[in-house]
Amino acid sequence: MWPFFGRNTQQVSTNTPSPRYTGSEQQAPRQSPMRFAELVSGMGGFDDFKNHDTALKFWLPEAANTALEEISEMNGSSMSEALRQLFVTHCYGIYAFQVMTQANPKLFKDPGQVMFSRGVSEPPAGKKRVETYWVPELGKNVMPVKVWIPKRMRHDLQLLADHVGIKLSQYLREIVIARLLGHGTLPMRPEMLKAEPLPSAEDWCEDHELTMREATENEYFKHPLGERRIEWVDD
Repeated sequence: MWPFFGRNTQQVSTNTPSPRYTGSEQQAPRQSPMRFAELVSGMGGFDDFKNHDTALKFWLPEAANTALEEISEMNGSSMSEALRQLFVTHCYGIYAFQVMTQANPKLFKDPGQVMFSRGVSEPPAGKKRVETYWVPELGKNVMPVKVWIPKRMRHDLQLLADHVGIKLSQYLREIVIARLLGHGTLPMRPEMLKAEPLPSAEDWCEDHELTMREATENEYFKHPLGERRIEWVDD
């Protein structure tokens, strides 16, 4: 739980070093089981969790994304809120999540919605405005997901991905699918959740240059990333 992250981020005090906090792979065997007080002693504060200031990007198979949308709707929350809660319980456990949300019930909720105007400029004489909408071309049955989370949580998720030796985006995809649809989907996943990602799917996760495709206006405004191109053509 928390000692793992504390050890790797050097947040645990080194005034009284203990073998299990040194980061050494060759840890001395314990003489007695770790008690609950020892386990949670490294929790520390979580004021920095109030700021959702870094983005996570990964893709999901369409079936898993639909499950996420429906669960969010049933719970009256956004997809971002549902994912933050999933990630915090995955990293730190239900106990820590309950402690955090009891102290601050709005800790993982979205901020107030920003109101904006799309703004329509007047066309030049004899011209009309034509808009096209473009989104990344990620492949068949591949849904992009982008969520803002606290930097500390992203750092800890990266530690867990490094621990099992896979990319963060792949790690996130696996834990989200398992949490949404159960570990029982693992043997069936290739058939049940078939997705055909293009190389640009991983490029999107890694913030590399992307191949774009034209999309509908509705798809564009639901998409985590896209661009609106404006042209003036003869009327």
